[in-house]
Amino acid sequence: MEHSLKFFWVLVLCTVAMAHQTIALETLETLQGKSLIQKVCTFSATRNLCIEVLSSDPYRSPNANLRDLTIISLRVAATNASGILGETNILIDDNKISPDVQQGLSNCKKTILNAESQMEDSIDALKVDSKGEIQLWLKAALAAIDTCNASIPGDDDILSVEIVAFHKLCNIAITVTNLLLNPIKL
Repeated sequence: MEHSLKFFWVLVLCTVAMAHQTIALETLETLQGKSLIQKVCTFSATRNLCIEVLSSDPYRSPNANLRDLTIISLRVAATNASGILGETNILIDDNKISPDVQQGLSNCKKTILNAESQMEDSIDALKVDSKGEIQLWLKAALAAIDTCNASIPGDDDILSVEIVAFHKLCNIAITVTNLLLNPIKL
């Protein structure tokens, strides 16, 4: 009798666990657009920025699924990297900046190009369903931008605001990608 009771409780626990997973998967499949964005951004350290970023695509955001949100976050981060590159090009030609800083910016330009390329590689990996590679390219982009930051001498980093923004955008993309890879978390 006691053996049957233990078996019964194990069966009940398994049923409850399976029901919970089924509900989580159904929620994942049914959430989209604004409600999915709200849910995804609860996992982000920069919740308000996350909502702003993931809501920024007027065509994809309203009916977005996790894959769409991943593309949106990667594109916003890639656009930001392009902006940093443009700012770097302007600063390199600024005669008011010391030659050491200009040389650092020139070195930084190369690593920003790498970061920008790695963001595009992340998008390409998603398009061919190589979801695991996305994380690799995102981490490489973050490392490239950190190298850029370190190559500019002095305490007053003239690209620091842009670099902090890029980090935040990459972290949002990492959050969304983690959820895409492990949807049960939702």
